[in-house]
Amino acid sequence: MSYDDYDLNPLRLALDLASLGGGTLSFALLIDRQQLMLTDHGYRPEQDPRLERALAGLGGQLATALGQADDDGFFDQLAALLEAQDCKPQLTRHDGTAHLHYARDGAPLARWLSTMAVSGLVLYACRHGRSRLRRCAAAGCGRWLVDTSRNQSRRYCEHACASRTTVAAYRARQQDHARPSCPVPLAQPRVSCTGS
Repeated sequence: MSYDDYDLNPLRLALDLASLGGGTLSFALLIDRQQLMLTDHGYRPEQDPRLERALAGLGGQLATALGQADDDGFFDQLAALLEAQDCKPQLTRHDGTAHLHYARDGAPLARWLSTMAVSGLVLYACRHGRSRLRRCAAAGCGRWLVDTSRNQSRRYCEHACASRTTVAAYRARQQDHARPSCPVPLAQPRVSCTGS
């Protein structure tokens, strides 16, 4: 894993939480998507209604911040979220590479995830702005994503959404080609002009 990937993990967590809070990602899928990071830090999350409620509440706040129409509103919301965190940054080398943790290891999982997600989103937004933070363009998805492409062209949260959209567009084009473009008039009976 590169440092850039590791640096984006807290941001991706924040976007997954915002998707959870917005109703476009289930709690089970959130835990599944974050499983490697959680187990690498000693957490073994299970279905816990209290944890799910806490994370969905935070996710709703993150989704509200991300959905702000202007930068002032966005950064004001982020500042309030950061102020509410039990944040104590630490330098750690648990995996052999020195990097920043936003909460102490062993903190309660909801606090650890909350602090990491909010801090990660704040650091990313301060460094890069929010132009690359967007919702998936696939019909029926709406998850939050970070566009890490060079030309800022990523529109879908995962390949499945891109593929589903491409297939739907292909089928729509095929259906349009199968339909006549204008109604074909019914043939008129021939009238003979000879006086028989």
